[in-house]
Amino acid sequence: MAQSGTVTSYNPHKGWGFIQCGDKDVFVNRRDCAGLCLAKGNQVKFNIATGEKGDHAENVTVVGPPEEVQYHGEIKSFNANKGYGFIGCDAFPDQDVFVLRSEVSGGFAPQGGHCKFKVKHEEKGPAACD
Repeated sequence: MAQSGTVTSYNPHKGWGFIQCGDKDVFVNRRDCAGLCLAKGNQVKFNIATGEKGDHAENVTVVGPPEEVQYHGEIKSFNANKGYGFIGCDAFPDQDVFVLRSEVSGGFAPQGGHCKFKVKHEEKGPAACD
């Protein structure tokens, strides 16, 4: 059964945090967020599962405008000469996310590097921004 809650803490570098659900905090791990990058204050929906270390959130989704949702990804390729590349993200399993040099800090994104981004949906598919 789906629960609702508020993210009380989340460390994107470590990939875990907590969601307040009623009167208890529920642990959340990056692998249960399907490519989403949570932030403190996000309203979320999720299922509660019990593991050997206690309750944790599964199937986490952010409630709110799609343009405000942040994602985790990995740079699959980046061509510095052409000024663009592609990001792989679990939230977009059937296609890569296009990224322009102007959206990347320092104008370069190393292959295999991890990143956090928002998405705008364009004619040819998702494109990273912010």
